[in-house]
Amino acid sequence: MIPLLRRSIAQGRFMLLGVLVLLFAFQLIIIAQAAEVERTNAFASLANLMPGFMQRGLGSRAMLLATFRGTVAFGYFHPVVCILVAVLAMYFATEPAHEVEAGLVDLELARAVPRHRLVTRSLLVALFALIGATTMMAFGTWAGSRLFDTQGMAMPSLSLRAQLLGNLFAVAACLGGFALMIASFSRRWSTAFTSVGLLAVIGYLVDFVAIGWRPMRVVAWMSPFHYYPALSVLAGDAPTARNIVVLLAAGAAFIAVAYWQFQRRDV
Repeated sequence: MIPLLRRSIAQGRFMLLGVLVLLFAFQLIIIAQAAEVERTNAFASLANLMPGFMQRGLGSRAMLLATFRGTVAFGYFHPVVCILVAVLAMYFATEPAHEVEAGLVDLELARAVPRHRLVTRSLLVALFALIGATTMMAFGTWAGSRLFDTQGMAMPSLSLRAQLLGNLFAVAACLGGFALMIASFSRRWSTAFTSVGLLAVIGYLVDFVAIGWRPMRVVAWMSPFHYYPALSVLAGDAPTARNIVVLLAAGAAFIAVAYWQFQRRDV
């Protein structure tokens, strides 16, 4: 297992480091902008820039974003952040498809390695990457608050940040499990990775459109992002524990299918 883990991390190290640096820098930029707006007392005017459909769909919660606290928290559920963290998990989770396509799986299994270890390896690397991503985001917020001197400003509490990061982790883990399942059926890495990446983007768009268009809410429950109601978390009335359980349970189901399929497939 250790050599398999080392190889996977070495192969994806540039992807991992690049995403970690981007997530860290993104938090710094968000806090820098929020601190500057707070110092110029310009948050009141920001509320007028929010699209009408979002104001109608979100109601009073839309105003949460037009605050220093809400803007800093937005760094944890910005669409770029959500998709980037999910893509990081899906990149490592689809590695079995790459090994089948490249013929590496024949060399690995020739050494009497149980098939399930290849799936476990990809699952562990994806989870380690998610832990690294959420940790780097938390560190970026901590560093930004000190670098840009946010003392006296309403920084999100540690508990709130932990809830947002935990919910984001659960969303990405669910999508990572789905990617692992698709990879266990695929013979080409590009097909597996592109498919799950597009589905993640579509899922985010469905959940976003459902904010202002009621008919879309009929299918919005199928999107994993539906179970990351960040503004409700920010408002303090979200069933965060239930949402995380739903996401992790769905991810576990996808992972179980991945183990079953990879064990029986013709590689």
